[in-house]
Amino acid sequence: MATFLFIITPLFWLPIALLLCELLLDEGLQSVAYAYQLQGSVRISSQGDVYYRHQHGKLVYLRPLTRWLIVLRVQGLDHQWMLVWRDSCTDASYRTLKMFTYLHFSPR
Repeated sequence: MATFLFIITPLFWLPIALLLCELLLDEGLQSVAYAYQLQGSVRISSQGDVYYRHQHGKLVYLRPLTRWLIVLRVQGLDHQWMLVWRDSCTDASYRTLKMFTYLHFSPR
């Protein structure tokens, strides 16, 4: 009977809930730090050269997935796949990149 009362007591679950909350908070902080490491400035030339974090690569694949997201595949960089969000650059830069996509990577 004493064991049954110990299991259903709400105070028994409090340390477990606090431990799980601490683990979730730690995971959230790690994911924010990882996302911050992946951000940076990207330059793309009209010949398809990509400059990212003092590295040089060649553009292999470029495709707009949605109105707000463009996917790049770059050969020669540590991060081979890159995402460009519409909110991450100015409207003029995003439109130029989208036009570059249609001119150089659209099927003909």
